[in-house]
Amino acid sequence: MEIVSIDKAGRIVIPGILRKKLKLNESSKLLIADVKNDLLIIKKINIEELAEQLEKDFKKINVDAVVGKVRSDIKEKIRRKHPSVFG
Repeated sequence: MEIVSIDKAGRIVIPGILRKKLKLNESSKLLIADVKNDLLIIKKINIEELAEQLEKDFKKINVDAVVGKVRSDIKEKIRRKHPSVFG
């Protein structure tokens, strides 16, 4: 664990020992999440692996059914809010 500073451009230097351990280089992608109470989480991500996983996950989803359900829900909310429109 090391204490690092942020420069005027907002950059944080990741110590060399951590860059080597995590195999980080200038093309590495990092996800930064603001959790709470001044806690930041920085996670190394692989964009290609993430895209492949999303593609697999979306193949499992029946998009037409999801769109139909959303449209049905919207129509029902409109009916409840404006019953005179739908008689």
